[in-house]
Amino acid sequence: MRLEEAIKTALERTQRLGVDGWGLYTRSRRLEELGEWVKVAPPRGCFDSRCPHNSHDPAAPIIRWVPREGTLHYLGYDERNREYYVLRLPEEDLYIRLRGEEFCHDRLELVAPQQLPEYLLIDFMKSKNFEQ
Repeated sequence: MRLEEAIKTALERTQRLGVDGWGLYTRSRRLEELGEWVKVAPPRGCFDSRCPHNSHDPAAPIIRWVPREGTLHYLGYDERNREYYVLRLPEEDLYIRLRGEEFCHDRLELVAPQQLPEYLLIDFMKSKNFEQ
């Protein structure tokens, strides 16, 4: 691959919309199947090879989860600074939560609609002039 092609590919991958997190990962097989992972920033954190990382996770890059299909919308965050998204697919909507714990890698998880703060749904409806 020529340098120009590599740059073009990197630009295309890193400019796609998704969810960013430090060392981002998921335990959800469904999210793994629906998206791909893109490293968008270099590793940061503890690089000490002698450190047991008991009170914190090791260094990791900023990773973006990008859906392969559908449209991803940011809904907002709750009182714990957990961010919520909705992935609108042709046949269903999936609700996603980004859990960011201080000193721990960020985790992406599917949640039931009932687990979303209702005020986020109302704010989304108002901001998008959403038709019921």
